[in-house]
Formats: sequence, C-alpha cells, structure tokens
Amino acid sequence: MIVVVPSLVAVLFLVSSVVVGRLADRQVARRAAVACASAATVLAVALPWSGGFVPFSPSGRGSGPDFAVLPEGTARLVVVATCAAGLLVVAMSPLASHPPATLARILRLLAVSCGFVAVRHQAVAVVLWALSAWLVWAELRGHEDGPDRPERLDRLFAVYHLPGVLLLGVGTVLSAAGWRTTGGVLVMVAIMTRFAVVPLHSWYPRFVERAPLGVVVVFATAPFGLLTQLDLPAPLARDVALLGGLTAVVAAVFGVVQTEARRALAFLTMSQTGLVMCGLGGSSEAVSGAVLTWEASALAVSGLAMTLAALEARRGTLSLRVPSGNFARTPRLAVAFLLCGLATVGFPLSLGFAGGHLLIHGSVTGSPAVWLALAGAVGVNGMTVMRCFFALFAGSRTHSGERDLVPLETYALTIAIGALLVGGLFPLVP
Repeated sequence: MIVVVPSLVAVLFLVSSVVVGRLADRQVARRAAVACASAATVLAVALPWSGGFVPFSPSGRGSGPDFAVLPEGTARLVVVATCAAGLLVVAMSPLASHPPATLARILRLLAVSCGFVAVRHQAVAVVLWALSAWLVWAELRGHEDGPDRPERLDRLFAVYHLPGVLLLGVGTVLSAAGWRTTGGVLVMVAIMTRFAVVPLHSWYPRFVERAPLGVVVVFATAPFGLLTQLDLPAPLARDVALLGGLTAVVAAVFGVVQTEARRALAFLTMSQTGLVMCGLGGSSEAVSGAVLTWEASALAVSGLAMTLAALEARRGTLSLRVPSGNFARTPRLAVAFLLCGLATVGFPLSLGFAGGHLLIHGSVTGSPAVWLALAGAVGVNGMTVMRCFFALFAGSRTHSGERDLVPLETYALTIAIGALLVGGLFPLVP
C-alpha cells in the first residue's frame, strides 16, 4: 500500500534537492535546505493521514512480517522524527565540508527514508536500500583517506554494501518463492552488513571518521522503516535480535575507550542501533521500547553528531586524549551537546528514558542475561557521553576563539531538544 503524507514529504525532499544542488552559494543552499526540512516536518505533523496503516504481507499469507509492523500512529512518528533529524543535519552542516551537492544528496537520502514508510512492499524496499547505498557511495567517491592509508573510502564502502544489496535482493526473491529459510539467512547477512552488526562492522568506524557527518547521520536514520518490512522467519528474527544485543554491548565497550571524538561517536551509534534491533525481535513491550528508542536516537544522536560537527568546524580535529574547551565561552554549544548525549543514553525525563525502560523491561521475559547486557550497554554509553563532554568542553581556562551556536543552529537544536523533553514527559507508546 501507499501512504499519501510520507509520499508527499518524499517528493518535497526530491524537488528541493534539485533546487539546492543547482545553487552556487553555500549559505543560500543551506538556507534553502533548512526551509525544505522545516516544511517537510510541518507537513508530516499537520496533514491528516488517510486510511489505516495495516500490516502488509508480501508473501500473501496475511500474517505480515515476522520482524515488526508499524501501526499508523507510529508510522507518523517515524516520518516526523526523520524530518526533524534532517532539519538538524542541514541546519548544522558546516559549510566547508557540506557544499550544495552534498546537501542535495542529504535531501535525497531523506526522501529515501520517507519512502520506506510511504510504500510498504519488499521489492520497493530493496530498491530504496540500494538507492540509499548508491547515494552515499557517490558522495564518498574520490574521497581520499590520507597519505598514511591510501585506500579510498568509497571502495571500502562498496566492498561491504554491494554484496549486502545483492544478498538482500536474492534473499527477498528466494523468500517470495517459498525458500524462506535460505532467503532469510541471506537477508540476515545483508542486515548485519547494512547496520554494522558485529562482526560485519569494520567499515563503519572509518565511515564515521572520514565522511561528512551530515551524510553519516542521514544514512543512519533510514534503517527503522526498512527493518519493519523484512519478512524474516521468527527464529532468524530472534538471531538478528541477539546479534543486535551483542553489538550494543561490544560497541559500548569499544566506544568508552576511544581517543578520537568521531570514533567514539561511531561506536556509540552502533550500540544504539544494536539496542533497537534487539528490541524489535522481542516481546511486544520490547518492540514498543525499540520504536521509542529509535525515535529518541534519530533526534538525539543526530543532535549529538551535528553538534560535534559544528565544534569540529570551529576547532579542527577533536581529540579526547587531552581535555580542552571552555564551557563558559560556548555555553549553548556545550549544553546542547550534553542534553543530546544524555537523551541518547536514556537520561530520565527524556524520550530516550521511556524507550530504554520499555526495551530493557521487555527483555526480562526473554532472558535475564539479555536484560543485564542491555542495561550494561546503556550505562557504558552514558560514560562515553560524559567522557566526551568533559574532554571537549571542560578542560581548559583558555578559549581558542570559536563561536557559540549561531541562530540557525539554535533554531534546529531547540526543536529537537524540545521534542526529546516533551516526548519524555508524554511518550506516545505504540
């Protein structure tokens, strides 16, 4: 079935990407992208969603996917969260690393993200999956890693994602033909590759280290609508959930010991994605927690990453080895980083807390070991956030001259942080 509102939002992003890509002035291009993302967010919130968003069964058995299904209200929240995250990205993208061509690709990636919700059909999901990977590869093409490591980032990305797209396509065809177990295994490997699940995660830290952070964030916000359409047999869905839990724990442990801010962000994002995947294969309460955790992560991780990008544009490469930064000189930037980071790890009174509570509580019925592992991952991620905060904003009495948040950045962060706080007080549990 096709849902009208996310389809309109996707068309708006596509049309705007053409306009933004043709602009020569970077500031004008960014303002145009911000206007587009703002309008898309308003459309997703204000327009009525006609018709029920019912479970869809590509195989015709009428039972829907075994992994998860989005009801209508949740589908709206997914699109709103995607648009709000896109608004954060385009408003806070540094001009030096995000020219109009990059902003245009970001808008197209947002259109693809909305497309996963707009059209619920596995064949379309495969095409959109491939399109999102191609857009990112096109952005990375020609991007050099550096003189010490001459391999190119676009080649590393293609080595992982080209087989992933092929496995997803073949697995989907086999599943539709009745070979559900064989097709499901291929789809599961594709999922592990796309979402940087251990042990198929080696590409992701380098991707976050070297790619424009706006592209990284938008590429990370697409998965949820895609995950809800995969027709995996229940045992394989549980395997994916267990691997997601393992990834959440392993990535959290790796993240807390990193000495570079971007690598810490990479493992923190991997851990959050693992938590979401773990919940989607569990009980109904865990699925609700996974939905809320994804919504919180889409906004909070986007805010955290883009605040990091804004700080990096002001200071240069950010290291966690030696504390630096002066809270008193950049208070709004520091507070935004802290609030987004705490919301990411589920601090009380934030939307992430409601999602994390349901996710961990719903895992108790499955296995006490899983419950303890998820709780440990959340705790270690909190340590990573606080370590980054103190290293980047509370380590020096001097000030290198960087500016605090500018009005456009303040506008986007106010919307995102406000949504996280209001959502924590009044969570819409699916």
